[in-house]
Amino acid sequence: MAIPRHIVDEVRARTDIAELIGRTVTLRRAGRSYSGLCPFHNEKSPSFSVVPDKGIFHCFGCGEGGDAFAYLMKSRGVSFYEAVKELGDAAGVVVEEKELSREERQRLERRADLYDVTEETAQFFTNTLLTAPEGAPGRDYLAKRGITVETAQKYRLGFAPESWDRLASHLQRKRIPMQMAKAARVVGQREGSDRVYDLFRNRLMFPILDDRGRVIAFGGRILPGPPDAPKADGPKYMNSPESEIYDKSKILYGLSWARLGVQRKNRVLVVEGYFDAVSLWQAGIEEVVATCGTALTAAHLSVARKLTRRVVALFDTDEAGLKAATNAMNLFLDAEMEALRLDLRPAKDPDEFIQAHGAAAFEERLSRAESLVELVISRTIAKEGNTVEGRSRAVESVLPMLRRLSRSMRTQVEAFSAQQLGMTVAELLDRIGRVDDRPQPAQSSAPPPRWVPTRELAHILWLLLHYPAQVAPVLAEADPDVLTDRRSVLQAMVELARGTPLAEVLESGRDADLARALRAIAARQAEYQEEQAQSAARSLLARLELSRVESEILTINAKIAACETSGDKSSYVSLAKEISALYVRQRQLKAVVSSRTTRASATNSP
Repeated sequence: MAIPRHIVDEVRARTDIAELIGRTVTLRRAGRSYSGLCPFHNEKSPSFSVVPDKGIFHCFGCGEGGDAFAYLMKSRGVSFYEAVKELGDAAGVVVEEKELSREERQRLERRADLYDVTEETAQFFTNTLLTAPEGAPGRDYLAKRGITVETAQKYRLGFAPESWDRLASHLQRKRIPMQMAKAARVVGQREGSDRVYDLFRNRLMFPILDDRGRVIAFGGRILPGPPDAPKADGPKYMNSPESEIYDKSKILYGLSWARLGVQRKNRVLVVEGYFDAVSLWQAGIEEVVATCGTALTAAHLSVARKLTRRVVALFDTDEAGLKAATNAMNLFLDAEMEALRLDLRPAKDPDEFIQAHGAAAFEERLSRAESLVELVISRTIAKEGNTVEGRSRAVESVLPMLRRLSRSMRTQVEAFSAQQLGMTVAELLDRIGRVDDRPQPAQSSAPPPRWVPTRELAHILWLLLHYPAQVAPVLAEADPDVLTDRRSVLQAMVELARGTPLAEVLESGRDADLARALRAIAARQAEYQEEQAQSAARSLLARLELSRVESEILTINAKIAACETSGDKSSYVSLAKEISALYVRQRQLKAVVSSRTTRASATNSP
């Protein structure tokens, strides 16, 4: 759809791109920009840069980049309109709708309605817990579990009353169609019946939020009755079925509250239960999240690794928990994340440990968290047995895992594995290093090379991006052919010289290589001071022209030599005059280059 240009520009201008990206990526200040680990590819050293004053991000590793709209589109898979609308709503800019198709309008309106339903449902549950007589069992249970009112309010905890239709009746009074309530997965309907019923009853409710802080689903913990009462009906924990706005494999419970703690501690604690997350957060362990009633997935780790590469997995200490930890190992290796396992025995889960021993004891245990790789290796070896055949099977089972480890993890794990297998490190390394003799797949043809600017042109572009008022008059006097023969580059330089914002220049998308180069250049640290800009631009232009002149001199000298051999005097005289003029220009340009030492010290060079 088409959105008026002035609306797009206003939304972009009002959006703090560093704050936006900082919600999902841990960023550190680096001069006038921010750096972090790229959310779009696996890397161990930060190559991802955010430049607030230019409104762009760029990864020097994989080349991804763009403005705030592009970040939302690439990271969340939303359309351009959805990105502008979301950021416009946050910035207080009304986004006009033009040429929106009927299907697009219906889809957006339906999703907006679903968020309204889940928000109204969350408010109903919270109000019931905190103020309604029906919420007394929930309040009593929280007090018994040591959860304060402040924590309950922070996590927006709620209570679903025993009634079959209290929520449904409330939503109907709010004029919410039951079809939307069913689509939001908060009410159900039996086949062949017109009546709807509440999906959650007699449960303590945990709202599940997305990365924008919107309620998208719920988890419900059934309340236990008196010791002599019949067993409560239904599973202990019940989670919302998936919907158009909720995919449990991609959502980590509590991340919106844990984000700052994760960034500060450079680690994330992953627990299995909602209560574990809430209890740890209340005790001051803020970097904690939980899976939403499902096993850990690659999508969960993809979300977490944007913030940190260090994960502490707090699986239950029973056999099922150990099995879950073992099964998760390959996910951590694929995500190139350092995984640790925290053993809290004899406590069965983090909540029980915190209630019994407190935060200080938890932190002490956390300092002794064991490598998940070493745990899996020791369990694998133990399972195969201590016979010669068992040891051989263990070696074959462990080797693929060791080969996948990053260099930083290998040394310690190799020594541990060798000791567990009863072999020397040298013997183990020999086994790890053996090459598979199977035929390797043929390599595909190399892609065409990308365009990159010359060093001098890159510096000119940097100056133009940062000091357009000073540099534009110098470029206006230059021969365009000296700069580049790439028309899209010249057009971009004209727009930048006019003062067009970089994000708007990049938006045209007419040249992907140029856009990549401009983002990378803009993300570089300071190369020149403002008072040096004009002098530096003239010197760089002289270098570019000098290179062309010297190339022409070589060509003409070759032609002169051919004339001397052939005796072509007419051509010789003409070429002699031409090369004489070139030598004069060469001396002039060398004088310009040698007289200008304007470049400032820099941490990076475009």
